[in-house]
Amino acid sequence: MKKQDKLSLDDLKKSDAWKTAVIVFTENSFTNTYSEAERSYTIQRSAHYFDGSKISGSLFGNCLDEQDNGVRLDLYMQLSDKEGKRWYVDYCYIVD
Repeated sequence: MKKQDKLSLDDLKKSDAWKTAVIVFTENSFTNTYSEAERSYTIQRSAHYFDGSKISGSLFGNCLDEQDNGVRLDLYMQLSDKEGKRWYVDYCYIVD
């Protein structure tokens, strides 16, 4: 995998060859219109989400527009229609 290749979240889960990546969520994940930067969150490989030995599967991220930090992304990605608007991953890419 090279930096800036468009990857799936599953690709990131399977790889140990990164420390920081970005998840870009689909436009239709939101009721308002947001730019790509506003739909993009940096994540860390060290998150519990990527460690199957952890009980918690938390995944926190910081928005690239710097307006939304410390967001518990895994919860938004698991919402049902009754609970609210679910966030769907468009693609991911590795930063380092």
